[in-house]
Amino acid sequence: MPGAIKVSNNFELHEFVPRIIYNRYGANSIWFIRKEIIDLAQFYRDWFDAPLFINNWFWGGPRHNRGFRTPNSEIGSLYSQHKLGAAFDCNIKDLHPDRVRQEIFDNQAEFMRVGLTTLEDAAFAPTWIHSDIRRTNMDEILIVRP
Repeated sequence: MPGAIKVSNNFELHEFVPRIIYNRYGANSIWFIRKEIIDLAQFYRDWFDAPLFINNWFWGGPRHNRGFRTPNSEIGSLYSQHKLGAAFDCNIKDLHPDRVRQEIFDNQAEFMRVGLTTLEDAAFAPTWIHSDIRRTNMDEILIVRP
């Protein structure tokens, strides 16, 4: 397995891809995720001044599919933004997801400026934040209900 590969100030590549991709492609795993997703995760990290938890399999944790998901992944919908490398799910240390969503809504312009276009409805993501960068052509953040 490749060692850690830094992709931003606070993130390493393995946090955005499942183990199977990282083991097979190493540094080239970057091919599977959009740069804007890394930038958005780093923006969250800076904005909330707290660590984000995306995938943690590298450190022995159970999370493998919170960033890129392979096209044959049974997690999520057929056309999930995760399968396009355009989404991530996360938790932010010591912040309830409802608090995070409220902060995002209170500051939509700043979050949208960095590329956030879509959040998953809290009823479907009660314990995490789903963020993606799909093109919506909207002036406000789209709330999806998968």
